[in-house]
Amino acid sequence: MENVTRKNQLYFDFGRDYDASLENFFFSSKNQVLKNELSEVIQSDQKKDIFISGTSGSGKTFLLNSLLNHKENVSKSNIYIDLSELDGSKDYFADLNQFDLICLDNLDKINKEMEVQTFNLINECKDSSTNLIFACNVSPSELSYLPDLVSRLKQMNYFYINEIGDEEVLGCIKFVAKKLDLDFSDDVMEFISKRIRRDFYSIKKTIQDLEKFLYSEKKEPTKKSVSSFFKEYKT
Repeated sequence: MENVTRKNQLYFDFGRDYDASLENFFFSSKNQVLKNELSEVIQSDQKKDIFISGTSGSGKTFLLNSLLNHKENVSKSNIYIDLSELDGSKDYFADLNQFDLICLDNLDKINKEMEVQTFNLINECKDSSTNLIFACNVSPSELSYLPDLVSRLKQMNYFYINEIGDEEVLGCIKFVAKKLDLDFSDDVMEFISKRIRRDFYSIKKTIQDLEKFLYSEKKEPTKKSVSSFFKEYKT
């Protein structure tokens, strides 16, 4: 297993976020079922095959990496694979059915050769204890891939990462600000909520960039300084 892990890390280490954590992801009310499912992957010995879709910036890659980074999984054999980086010229997935957890990202960006390899991987892991977690911009039904591959994907537990609703944007901003240890007033956070995109990645990045702006300009977080930031900021 050690040799298998070392060999495959040479292929797959790109795209890994070793700081991602489920505790740092804002699960809106519509995404609580997904949160519970991911918790079961961590806590249960029951095999789980999951397909997650969502728009760009919704947090798919972050969630995959968070699963791999969890303390319950770091001692297990697990791996992150950005499928968009693989051209099918090699047998990338040999012996991966020995792993406990495989997270496969960007499924919607593969070629015909990788369709075959992905289908074979699912089949090889079917009777093993390996957990397969796929992430994709679209649902299984929207993929124009090999019919047998699409059929296998449709059999998995499917979850869509819902956009953060208008009524929860302020809560997400407060969540991110607290995680970053930022002292923003309620008025300032309300002001920000009217000018920010509705996905977790954009909210998190905007708050981080705002913090850098305030620090570089030596300004306090007020409506005036935040307004100056948004005049030049491109999301």
